[in-house]
Amino acid sequence: MNIFKKIVMLPVGLALGLVGCSSGSSKTYVLTTTSFGYDPSYRPYIVRVNGEEVGGGFGAATKRSAIITGPQYITWGQTNIRKQHVAKNVPYLTKEDLEGKSYLAVHLYPDDRVEITLTEGRNMPDATKMGLEVRSKLIDELNESDKKIKR
Repeated sequence: MNIFKKIVMLPVGLALGLVGCSSGSSKTYVLTTTSFGYDPSYRPYIVRVNGEEVGGGFGAATKRSAIITGPQYITWGQTNIRKQHVAKNVPYLTKEDLEGKSYLAVHLYPDDRVEITLTEGRNMPDATKMGLEVRSKLIDELNESDKKIKR
């Protein structure tokens, strides 16, 4: 009976061990997080990365959040109509991306695309140039439509 256990259990144990190693286990990093929403028509709320809430307030509010390596599924709410947004793209973070980083910022664009930026040390993340340009253009369009309504 003892030999039978060794003959059967050894291959089974090795196979399960290899499956565990090859499944691409994720590593968790705890970073200070924030988010930037570039659509001026609403304020995003409860921004989540893989179900973990991150900070917000256009970079003004931060939160310590658990971030795992691998695909980053991002969702957020829209305040004025209670709409739930799901990112159209799925950023992917590796351990090399996250090692040595202190801050993670999620950038929410009006077309539901997202971007993740990482900074190290005490360097707080900033709004992206593209995001500020998009936001400025949308604000100009909103101002123009307000002028037409007032006429």
